[in-house]
Amino acid sequence: MTFERPDLLALAPWAAAALALVVVLQWRRGVRMVRAWGGRAPAWRLLGRDLSRVPWLRLLVLTTAGACLALAAAGPRPAEPEEIPPPAPIDLIVAVDVSLSMTADDVEGTRIGRARQLVERLVEEGAADRLALTIFADWPYALVPLTDDGDVIRFFSPWVAPRLMGTRDQGTSLPAVVGQARLVWEARRRDDARAVVLLVTDGEAHGMDAELLDSVAFAADAGMEIWTAGVGTPGGAPIFLPGSGGAPLLHDGSPVVSGYDLGLLETAAQRGGGLFHDISSDAGMRSLIDDLRGGISASESPDAPTPDAAFWLVLAAFALLTLDAVLDAGVFARARRRPDEATTGAGERETARAPYPRGKRAA
Repeated sequence: MTFERPDLLALAPWAAAALALVVVLQWRRGVRMVRAWGGRAPAWRLLGRDLSRVPWLRLLVLTTAGACLALAAAGPRPAEPEEIPPPAPIDLIVAVDVSLSMTADDVEGTRIGRARQLVERLVEEGAADRLALTIFADWPYALVPLTDDGDVIRFFSPWVAPRLMGTRDQGTSLPAVVGQARLVWEARRRDDARAVVLLVTDGEAHGMDAELLDSVAFAADAGMEIWTAGVGTPGGAPIFLPGSGGAPLLHDGSPVVSGYDLGLLETAAQRGGGLFHDISSDAGMRSLIDDLRGGISASESPDAPTPDAAFWLVLAAFALLTLDAVLDAGVFARARRRPDEATTGAGERETARAPYPRGKRAA
């Protein structure tokens, strides 16, 4: 909390002290009136309250109200947060697995369909300042170098499909694609940008887990971040030969079922200083894009209005002054027992209340 006029903060104790002095002087005047009227009981009958009591509650209420008004005059406002430097620009290299295992339909729209949807959303939502697009199966191919033109990425996104690869080029070479992504970054490197490689795959490394983790660690040492976007289900799904009318892919006479190595993808992201997200659902895709953009959702409003502290201080002071007026009027005091009721018996009270007989005067 800061103040526009910090010099006025000195008024707070003085305002509280001045109002306390007013209450004390009023109380002392009430004590003198009680003595002049002959005691507490007559004063109670005249005013309906005991003037001889020290008004501790009024002292507290008025001193607090005075302090609130002085603080409001000083112009309180929330402390300004430290200026946060702008985030570093992001150079994002998206490497999409287009091997036959990505044709599995164990997720909505097939695995490769989810991968294409992710590429399109990365462009639409501006997840990075520059984007590059690479596809890979048994070997990686750079489709689009780093560019800030999203239309170029959109033009090539339909090519993200297994049919682009020949029969001899099937398989999954995750270690090779990490090295290829580094070459793409080095070709148009910016020293002030974050270099992020996003591997979109089901994680089938075909026994090359150690080679993948070594290549990830090597890229991380070079200043790159390796993120992984997994797509698939643990149970997998059978793979069908493209253009065969639904004939299953066989190995040793048995249908080939695509796998999903979630553990390998999580480990690779951790080793590469990035994050893992499962994009099989819309929520996972949303989470990935938000994390790339620094965790700021498009629906959030960064400029939320701040409450006016001075307004609430004045409002509190007004409420306290209203309470003091009620206390000064003796509204609550009338509900208490009169002073004479504490020292006078019932018979004496009735005698005191009875009217004098006609023609007689009090002695």
